[in-house]
Amino acid sequence: MSGCTMGGQKCLYKLKSASVHFIAAKHTAPFKRYEDDINFRLVSYHFFTCCHVSAMSVSESWYAIKDHGRNYCNLYNLMEGSGLTEARGYKEVTSDFLCTQRSSANCTIY
Repeated sequence: MSGCTMGGQKCLYKLKSASVHFIAAKHTAPFKRYEDDINFRLVSYHFFTCCHVSAMSVSESWYAIKDHGRNYCNLYNLMEGSGLTEARGYKEVTSDFLCTQRSSANCTIY
């Protein structure tokens, strides 16, 4: 991601594996070193003109309950950093039920 010379949460991603339809990564929080597992599933359709991405981020720490939407921000910051949030047709579908504390997340602090 751009702007990572000073470090910070947006820079502490590590690619674990990648294939045509699946990406696995890990994010480490800079201060307490909490780790989150990130998975993306990619499916093309409409003769490869569109792509549907399902993603999830799960904290390895069972007690990371009130983390201010860190798992949501893990995913959003990757999408924003790649420029995909500005791509034609980009649409995000989620909720607080699917992604805890999403509506109160402040991804600029991550």
